[in-house]
Amino acid sequence: MKDCPRLGNDGRCKGLYYGFKCIEDKCQMKDRDALCEYCVGGDYCVKYGRFGCVGIGNCGTKEEYLTFIRKAKERAEVYQ
Repeated sequence: MKDCPRLGNDGRCKGLYYGFKCIEDKCQMKDRDALCEYCVGGDYCVKYGRFGCVGIGNCGTKEEYLTFIRKAKERAEVYQ
């Protein structure tokens, strides 16, 4: 993951695991483009026109998509 476009100069993730140390091979962003036809550049959802790719199993409806984003943000805030 050394070439990861979501890895900041400080070694912390700027993508799905924002603010945390890079988890390398465990990262769900690693092969995201191959998993979802709507995900562009690893983190942009063309289906809903928003940043934040949640994976094909979590974006059937916009409500599911936004619920996943909200819950992920809540989890991240607990750990900061």
